[in-house]
Amino acid sequence: MNNDREILTAALESAARAYNAKNPRPTLIGSDPDRPIMEPLSEAVQRCAAYRTVAGHVLYTGGSGPVIDADWLAMNLFNKGVRWGSDIAGAVDWLLRVLATREANGFFKVAVWGFSIEEEMALSDSSRIMPFAALPDSYMKRRISERGKHLYDNSIWLSHTYFDIPRAAFIRDVPRFPYIGTDGAAFVQIAQLEQEARDLWEFVQAASIGHPLAVGWWFEYADQDLDLNDWQNTIGWILPEIHPRITFFLPTTGAAIKDDLSKYESLPVELRSDLLRSMNRFTLSQCRHQLIDRILDLALGFEIAVSGGGTQAPPSWKVSVRSAQLIGGELRVRQCNRHKINELYKLRNRATHGSTVKAGDRKKQEQIVLQCSEIYRSLIRSFLVLGQNPDWDSLELEPRAKP
Repeated sequence: MNNDREILTAALESAARAYNAKNPRPTLIGSDPDRPIMEPLSEAVQRCAAYRTVAGHVLYTGGSGPVIDADWLAMNLFNKGVRWGSDIAGAVDWLLRVLATREANGFFKVAVWGFSIEEEMALSDSSRIMPFAALPDSYMKRRISERGKHLYDNSIWLSHTYFDIPRAAFIRDVPRFPYIGTDGAAFVQIAQLEQEARDLWEFVQAASIGHPLAVGWWFEYADQDLDLNDWQNTIGWILPEIHPRITFFLPTTGAAIKDDLSKYESLPVELRSDLLRSMNRFTLSQCRHQLIDRILDLALGFEIAVSGGGTQAPPSWKVSVRSAQLIGGELRVRQCNRHKINELYKLRNRATHGSTVKAGDRKKQEQIVLQCSEIYRSLIRSFLVLGQNPDWDSLELEPRAKP
């Protein structure tokens, strides 16, 4: 390693002298070093034992996985020690540390549009939610803040290129993330983290918030010096299939979200899977542009949640009776909920048999969809309170007090 340090130090000092001689008055923009300057530095990198150990391997950085080669490392070394700084010894130590690293601690970070919180809250031993403003400074946080702007119609998110500054963020600790390797382990883990985040926010937007969210994620290393290409990083978006128009920040607390998640994670695995599919349809029902499509998705969300097992009764009967019973309450409350869901199913049946929404009926039908959306959220919360698969045969018949 000492020999590597001597090789790199001598080559970088030589490159610095040659570059400064050609650029006696450097500007903020700077000038790219030419080939006669960079070739000796690249050859010096190739002579290092630390480089030969990892040459051709993949290094995960900036959301991508460049293949390690001498030219790329030489340019990074030159930029750090000469072009954007003057600490040659520090730049050499940095490169040797990069080449010696195989795993590194990192963070999977998320910005969320659609709700706001005031205080940080741990959701688990390895994750926490906080105000976006409290997110530690980083390249990606600055990039989002700089791009955020007040939107023309006072919305907070209209597209992945047009949004206001978010007010909520999420961080998940990722220990021992694959930094340099010969396989796609880093990309496999990133894909897994993204899917877990997708499931998490699918649940939160349906159960805790009640309207669609826009979620943007990225990965950072705890040691930001390891992220060679952070300027190439981009936001990965987690959005409903039909992109939403988010109009306001709903105030909530980390404690409320944590309590909902704790109850959800206590449910049987198969039930959680069914509810996620159901909540996906509920979210889509709020993003659809046509009222008919909103009706169809909302009805499907109810069906996925409560249609399993038991009697072979028609879906409309199952959905209305089971939903009313699981939500519970006095008889008149259950009757009212059942009636509203039946009204939704009348609209659903008309839509599936080719009917259209009449302009004169639209206001009434929108009211039905809005009321049934609130009933759906009460249904999901009733699952969380119950904490297990419902015994539908008993539930359909027994008196039901509100849980």
